[in-house]
Amino acid sequence: MGLHRKINWSFVLLYFVVILCSSFSNHENVLYKNILKKVKKEISKVFVLEDFELNPVQIQPIKELTADFSGNRLLEISSNDIKLGYAYVGTAPSKTETFEYLVLFDNQFVIKKAKVLLYRESWGGEIGSKRWLKQFLLKGTNHKFIYRQNISAISGATISVKSMTNAVNELLSSLNFLIQNKII
Repeated sequence: MGLHRKINWSFVLLYFVVILCSSFSNHENVLYKNILKKVKKEISKVFVLEDFELNPVQIQPIKELTADFSGNRLLEISSNDIKLGYAYVGTAPSKTETFEYLVLFDNQFVIKKAKVLLYRESWGGEIGSKRWLKQFLLKGTNHKFIYRQNISAISGATISVKSMTNAVNELLSSLNFLIQNKII
């Protein structure tokens, strides 16, 4: 009888561990689907399209790249077999959390739109305002954003402003490297 109880408790513990682990991966899948839904909505608005394809651009790790190209972060946007541009979904740190952002490019990697997709902090969310994000528009891979020079400060959002500025600079620099070396 004592052995039977140990087996039952072991089974119960194993069951809860499996449920707990599957709930985390499920949460990540739901989060990814929600972000992808927001990405598609922005692409529809910016490129004025209802029907389009997103194809991941696979970039092998290269030490010169400062932006993260793992997973499906860089996507080629096409419609009717015509390449229209690119979408990049990145993650950047805020004060204690991270946030997800989107940068849409035309075929020449000129920024058409920058958007904060998911901001998790109670402070600093002003970086998601359209007015502030307009500073990134129409800039190409040779451009360098500098906090307080060509990027405005936001009171109470200094860390997030600097983080978004650095993230976009790293992305543009990495894309410039990939273009110069004919990788994309």
